[in-house]
Amino acid sequence: MTANAAGPEIIKVVIEGNQKIEAAAIYSKIKSVPKSALNPELIREDIRSIFALGFFDDISVTEDKVAGGVSLIFSVKEKPILAKLEFEGVEEIDEDERKDLVVAKQYEVLDIHKLNQSVEKMTAKYEEKGFYLADVRYDVALDEKKNEANVKFTVHENDKIRVKSINIIGNKVVLTDDLFKVMQTQEGGPFSWMTGSGAFREAVFERDIAALSMYYGTLGYIRARFGKPEVTVSPDKRWVNITFYVEEGDEYFVGDIDFSGELLYKREELQSDLLMKNGDVFNTEILRRQTLFFTDKYGDLGYAFANIVPQPNIHDDTKKVDITYDVDLGDRVYLGKITITGNTRTKDKVIRRELRMVEGELFNNSKKRESRDAIQRLGFFDDVQFHQNASKSNPNLVDVEIQVKERSTGQLVIGAGYASGQAGFIFQAQLSQNNFLGNGQMASLSAQIMTGQQFYEFSLGLHEPYLGYSNWSLGGDLYQLRRQVFSLSSVKTFDETKTGFDIKLGHPVLEFTNLFLTYKLENSSVPENTIIDRTLIPLHSVNGVTSSVTASVVFDKRDDRLDPRNGWYWNVAGEFAGLGSQRKFFKSTAGIKFFHPIISDIIFRTNVTAGNISAVGDAEIPINELFIQGGLYSLRGYDFLSIGPKARLSSDPANLSADAIAKGVQGQQIVIGGRNQVLFNSEIEFPILREAKLRGVFFFDAGNAFNGSMSTLSPTLYANVGWGVRWFTPIGPLRFEFGYPIVNPGPAKFYFTIGPPF
Repeated sequence: MTANAAGPEIIKVVIEGNQKIEAAAIYSKIKSVPKSALNPELIREDIRSIFALGFFDDISVTEDKVAGGVSLIFSVKEKPILAKLEFEGVEEIDEDERKDLVVAKQYEVLDIHKLNQSVEKMTAKYEEKGFYLADVRYDVALDEKKNEANVKFTVHENDKIRVKSINIIGNKVVLTDDLFKVMQTQEGGPFSWMTGSGAFREAVFERDIAALSMYYGTLGYIRARFGKPEVTVSPDKRWVNITFYVEEGDEYFVGDIDFSGELLYKREELQSDLLMKNGDVFNTEILRRQTLFFTDKYGDLGYAFANIVPQPNIHDDTKKVDITYDVDLGDRVYLGKITITGNTRTKDKVIRRELRMVEGELFNNSKKRESRDAIQRLGFFDDVQFHQNASKSNPNLVDVEIQVKERSTGQLVIGAGYASGQAGFIFQAQLSQNNFLGNGQMASLSAQIMTGQQFYEFSLGLHEPYLGYSNWSLGGDLYQLRRQVFSLSSVKTFDETKTGFDIKLGHPVLEFTNLFLTYKLENSSVPENTIIDRTLIPLHSVNGVTSSVTASVVFDKRDDRLDPRNGWYWNVAGEFAGLGSQRKFFKSTAGIKFFHPIISDIIFRTNVTAGNISAVGDAEIPINELFIQGGLYSLRGYDFLSIGPKARLSSDPANLSADAIAKGVQGQQIVIGGRNQVLFNSEIEFPILREAKLRGVFFFDAGNAFNGSMSTLSPTLYANVGWGVRWFTPIGPLRFEFGYPIVNPGPAKFYFTIGPPF
């Protein structure tokens, strides 16, 4: 008997009912093919295979008798296509977040399971944001003729649920306020509606409990335990009250410390590296840092996957913790492929040229860390992560993936401000791009106006940090400065216009250190009739062309060039003027800036600057090159350009300007400026409302501009204290600051402007 004995022979297989799904895709899943015997079990398997495609709501099979056998007919009913996705009432979840949360995608086959998944994920996201009362639903509108569906997600977000009170019971060693500082969950306040503070997020609160446990561990209380929190919701479901218990236990100390496994180093050397020693209070954070230190130490030898495991042995009777660091080296590996992801704008070369490691060399953990820090310092990224994995092609290689999250580096800033005293209203506009065309170049076009001094400044700049594929940098600026210089509030000292350009060439000389050479050509123009006293301020001293070259050395190890929180910056520069021009002088300056986090987001900043200008040969020092202090960018408790050596005006009207004669200022003193200056600024910046990026600042400034020795000055230094509020917006920090003079006390000075302090 032939193979058809199991059933009649299949003569033809027909598919009907499909509209959008190609018949070939269905045929590929059917094993009941022509010239084979009809087999009911095989047909059931065919139906299951077609269903597995996920495109059909219903499948049926019928048999028609034909000459020589049967015709097998697969009738399918397609699922509708999701033609349109709509959202209504969604305000707290932006479009980018929705793309990740909504599993169902437009133009895919409608899948109810995916719609339900989307509802669950959106609801979870709302709860994460504190909207526990959010109601997320969807409606499906079917067009049976086209077999398409429109889906609308409708959300009633309702109000956030907020924390009314947090009660901690059982803490005796640690103050409740100190525990609150560790927690992200905070009690709501009067500005919660604006800042988002006081929001209750269950996932965040669970992390808070873990953070509190770690905090106790840093104090030696490694047996501290937290009971299950009691969370009660108010009747209107708008507030929650949280109560949880802590059992602190006893304080523990460090006992014996030893090492085991594949050490490579002598025990004495490893012991000398210890951050915690026998008898110290046990600290889990130091234990973590110590483990990372040893991991890096072995990683620098090429052991990228070295596993250093601290094994604490807790003795409850003696309150001692013995520690054994177990070392499992793994294989020594070399650096394989380096890939970069997340840089949608910044070109790969901008990131790669900051790397301190090269493909093919022995893996080195310190170089990896230095590379990450160098990329972060660019200021182009909010986050930089290095991930290493064993190469799939070679077990002796480790591949590194660099993941970056880009920040906005282009800004259009249009701002207005006010400074009490002579500066008056301040208007400024700046179009800048710190990562121009993704090449790491810095370009800017800016203008600033101070109405009180008729101050106008315009500049255009471009800086290329890496010229071609070399380590040379090249930059330049075009600028014009127009201002009325005042020493007496009622009479201007002179009108001045400076127009010029500069070109700067740089090259690294040491790690974090660059040498720069700058050429500047500038024309200074002062109309004679605007000079307050032509004997005190000769026309040739303020007019003329400056052709100068400046050599400077800059050390920059700030963690972020745009918003530094940690690190050092110092520079030393010498400018020689007189390269074929009338104006001749030598100006030297030096400055140090230091940034350091005191605790968490409380940042200490300081800036120390010194300068000197001296004559070249018999030439006089131009008066408008002398140092004068006072105002927003130096001594914030004093008027603009009000601090420095003074000179007395002539009593002869023939030497004075018409304005000076009209105002009767003969014989009065005006600030001329000094050949030397020192300036010290220090600040403590602290968060007020973290969610709103609102920070407060206390500052202290001291400085003076002078001639000769400081020992002869009276006062030696001018000083002020002050406070302010800074709101960090996308267009830059808005600064509201009040300066109070300590030396020669007077009224406070108020400043409002946009831009960093230093």
